[in-house]
Amino acid sequence: MNKKIGVIFGGPSPEHDISILTGLQSVRILSKKYDVTSLYWSKDNNWYLVENAYESVDFINNKNLFKKKLELKFNDDPGFYHKRKKIELDVIVNSCHGGPGEDGSIQSLLNLLGIKYTGPDEVSAQICMDKYAFYTLMKENDLPVIDKTLVNNQNVEFQGNQILKPRFGGSSIGVEIVNDRKTLNKLVENSDLYTQGAVFEKFLENSIDLLVGVRNYPNFETSEIEKPIKSDTLFTYTDKYLENGGLEGSKRELPATLDKNLETEILNLVEKINKLIPTRGIFRYDFLLHNENLYINEINTIPGSHALYLWKNLNNSKFELLDEMINEALTSKFNNWSITGSDGIALKSAKEIDSKLG
Repeated sequence: MNKKIGVIFGGPSPEHDISILTGLQSVRILSKKYDVTSLYWSKDNNWYLVENAYESVDFINNKNLFKKKLELKFNDDPGFYHKRKKIELDVIVNSCHGGPGEDGSIQSLLNLLGIKYTGPDEVSAQICMDKYAFYTLMKENDLPVIDKTLVNNQNVEFQGNQILKPRFGGSSIGVEIVNDRKTLNKLVENSDLYTQGAVFEKFLENSIDLLVGVRNYPNFETSEIEKPIKSDTLFTYTDKYLENGGLEGSKRELPATLDKNLETEILNLVEKINKLIPTRGIFRYDFLLHNENLYINEINTIPGSHALYLWKNLNNSKFELLDEMINEALTSKFNNWSITGSDGIALKSAKEIDSKLG
């Protein structure tokens, strides 16, 4: 099948620039075999058809990017249009990190347009992007998590160093260590990163980050476990994307040298969580190890570079991994699962989970 593939990247998100890198990488890999269309989602929420040959530097003040503006039509033949001509697509590779590209918004839009896509469906996207909803879901199911508190809950006692995080966001953007409530409140009041809410949790000094890729297609499979090498006390945006060439070049131990029991514990937790939030595409599970205690920190549903590098020692080429993500999207049925609370009532959105469990 000569698949007609669209790759969406960019988006009105603080992770816009990283999304461009992931999107362009996906275009390069897939263009070797398929008819690929690059769909650029600008910071100001417009859509453009751009050349596959563009490099990331071309997205800095290049007016040529904005020559082919796209329309989204919801008529009898919905889709992306350029000059009244529909862009024919079999499937879209969603390469958007953070914001509306990863919180269920673009997923809902593509559902309305009737276009199949890789990565999370709208339900798992909502839950995994919402740090408080994800935390409460894990806690409800007796999975090891670090206690989180909503910043607007002024009744919770503030003791010792805490980590402040945007409630919705990723790539460690807006993650700060604070040691008093006044500083925390000031940061939240003076940054747009926290306009949708913020959470804080106890800072676990000298904790170790451990990351693993997960997929369910063609079969359930995990990657090798990665131990990122941090330059500071936190695994920062700089560590992830700016050092040593970014995306796949940051310092890491892969595979991580781990005690066999710890590795087994991580993989057992992955299987339990995957039953609660089924993976579509490749998810990256982020764990924290502190004083021999293992915690699930978060799930990144569209990780940088689609986490393709985590399989580099396992005889899976990047093309094969992306191609299998596409095949999964083409054969998947959406909205076929739900999350069940302790009382047996099915929950279908992050908002419901937050209300029920929080």
